[in-house]
Amino acid sequence: MGLSENIKKYRLEKNLTQGQLAAKLGVSVQAVSKWETSETYPDGALLVPLANELCLSLDGLFGNESVTMSDISRRIITLIRETEPDDRFRAVRDLCWQIERGLFDCRMETDKRYDPHEIENLYRSSYILQDGGFTMVSNGREPFFAAFEEPKGGFGYFLDDKEALHDIFTALSDPDTMSAIVGLYRKPENYIFEGATLAEDCGICESRIDGVLADLTLLRVIYKEELVINNQKRDIFHSCPGHCLIALFLIAKEIGYRGGYTLQSHFRSSPLLR
Repeated sequence: MGLSENIKKYRLEKNLTQGQLAAKLGVSVQAVSKWETSETYPDGALLVPLANELCLSLDGLFGNESVTMSDISRRIITLIRETEPDDRFRAVRDLCWQIERGLFDCRMETDKRYDPHEIENLYRSSYILQDGGFTMVSNGREPFFAAFEEPKGGFGYFLDDKEALHDIFTALSDPDTMSAIVGLYRKPENYIFEGATLAEDCGICESRIDGVLADLTLLRVIYKEELVINNQKRDIFHSCPGHCLIALFLIAKEIGYRGGYTLQSHFRSSPLLR
């Protein structure tokens, strides 16, 4: 579509009358009417304000759908930079949701209109599973977006170190270790403590604390430092709670998810492990 058709189309999508759009741009209703019938065209100085009022880029206003990855990258960086710091993660998740819609649209047509409130009302999970990989979008309570592009050798490379995986999940299955993880993640970063203090804070039996500390070291939640105080050797621990465990816990909740799905697309023909 050309300029005149786009002005009318996106004006209607924004639920604006010709008079309302004219008032926002400081022109007459007749001018907007003539733009939409191709009798005249907007003055060059009005193109950017017009595109902004219709929530379009100049390319979109003129119907130029051809964009490069560089164009998109620059626009995304500018958008995030100009977003208030407290709103940036919300904006990023919104962008990710549009990516999910784009992947879904490759298989079946979806409504391409942008709804600024759509992400706020996303209370259902979504996934797209294809031969090239899969996505995971959680519901509104545990908001995350993950995209897993399948490597050339497949996803099964994690099986190269099954023993390490076994050790990690064994550590996480211990109730005392989980209590210690929760306790330490509630402390400030680089919290310094002794084993007996952690045992007391988390209600862990003294006979179990050494095993819990070993689990926490394996999971990289803590690291040990040996100090000599008054000629006595003491083991001091520093907490270093990383974000990876939090991500793992949030994703783990999706395993038991039984709710509805906002978008789901399952077109994978090959097994997940080769």
